Amino acid sequence: MKSNRNTLLIAGLTAALACSTATAEETVGPFTWGADLRLRQVWVDNVGLNAASPTADRTFQRYRTRLWGSYAVSDQLSASARLMWEGRHYQDPSPSNYTVPGFEQWYSGGVLFDQLTIDYKQIGGLPLSAKLGRQDIILGNGWLVLDGSPIDGSRTIYFDAARATYELESLGTTLDLIYIDQSADTGRFPQALNGEVEDQTEQNETGAILYARNKSLIKDTILDGYFIYKHDRENITSGPPTNLRVNNGAPFPSGSDTGDIYAAGARADAKFNAQLALRAETVYEWGTRNRRDLSAFGLNSRLTFSLNDPLKNQLHADFEYLSGDDPDSRSNQAFDPLWGRWPQWSELMIYQWPLESRVGEATNLSRLNVGWIAQVHPTTQVLVDYHALWANEMSTRTAAQMANISGEDDFRGHLFTGWIKTKLSKHVAGHLVAEYLAPGDYYAANRRDDSFFVRAELNLTW
Repeated sequence: MKSNRNTLLIAGLTAALACSTATAEETVGPFTWGADLRLRQVWVDNVGLNAASPTADRTFQRYRTRLWGSYAVSDQLSASARLMWEGRHYQDPSPSNYTVPGFEQWYSGGVLFDQLTIDYKQIGGLPLSAKLGRQDIILGNGWLVLDGSPIDGSRTIYFDAARATYELESLGTTLDLIYIDQSADTGRFPQALNGEVEDQTEQNETGAILYARNKSLIKDTILDGYFIYKHDRENITSGPPTNLRVNNGAPFPSGSDTGDIYAAGARADAKFNAQLALRAETVYEWGTRNRRDLSAFGLNSRLTFSLNDPLKNQLHADFEYLSGDDPDSRSNQAFDPLWGRWPQWSELMIYQWPLESRVGEATNLSRLNVGWIAQVHPTTQVLVDYHALWANEMSTRTAAQMANISGEDDFRGHLFTGWIKTKLSKHVAGHLVAEYLAPGDYYAANRRDDSFFVRAELNLTW
């Protein structure tokens, strides 16, 4: 622990959670409250795809606990808050091998609000609602909008935002207008209660999103259309992040992005019959990024075939394309995932993207995936996937990262992933996930060692 105050705050939060475990999540008059505890054990082999590196292997535990509550002032007006803390303990790498200043085997982190909102429904008697404050926002499948704090991993995903939603019930349409004002660190209100200031993303960000969803135009089909604007401002305090422990100790460039990115996209999620379904999303991005004109394109799709048998077997095939930066062009073609920097299809690749971009910043990618999902027991689901990965261009984010790619081939490698997910009751759930990456010749000769990821998780909810 870094201070007695830190110790006392964490002890107090733990005590509050211990009191809450006596009952299930409850509603008492206008109050609703609950708590959860997430325990993780993580093993990562060959971060950076170089087994000779003294920091290639990671072994650590994560302890995240949250306590939340809401108060309904009326049927229209309510307020909610969620307090969280996550500590981590590392066996590997050791501080003697890790050169990042301040790296510690035990990291206690901040005690902070990752939700703090006011909700107002049926404003002026209209089908209009508004949510103001720190909140989670997930649009579509979260391809471009899900995680506003990518540096801290899955500890939080919050946005500091204002969201207005208008329901056009007669047209089966919902309109969302969202304004985002995201700080690069936790030094702004609502700050951590124990005084910790931690990096959450590399730059200060503001943005606006107009998102429309229709469920009635085509039978059994959801149609989305959207426009996104994101303005990145340099974080003048940017340097070696203060919370690399929170970021799993993964190496990544600390430089801020600057510029104005515009994105226009569409998404369809259609069920053709009882067995066959298709979802697809495409987006075009333009503007400026790091003083270069931006023109980028992305496509994300999945075809699902359901056997509708007692085990609920499903087969799926995915194709994803994210444009890469043409090194022979003065403009920038590298796809920007915006607020989609999270492990959408691989936990392991989160650790490997910094070889050419940043944590969770998937870009310059063609991905083919086939997979299988089955409900093997009423409490347990199994998921198995194979991904073939390519790069579209021989380019990286920075000149220093060019040493990480060979220029010989565009094949990134073979990725195999497997999950066992279980939910024993509304109070107890967990999973086991394992991934294996066999790198291809896209990577430099010293970046082709096989890599593994294994995680065991237990979730307790009250």
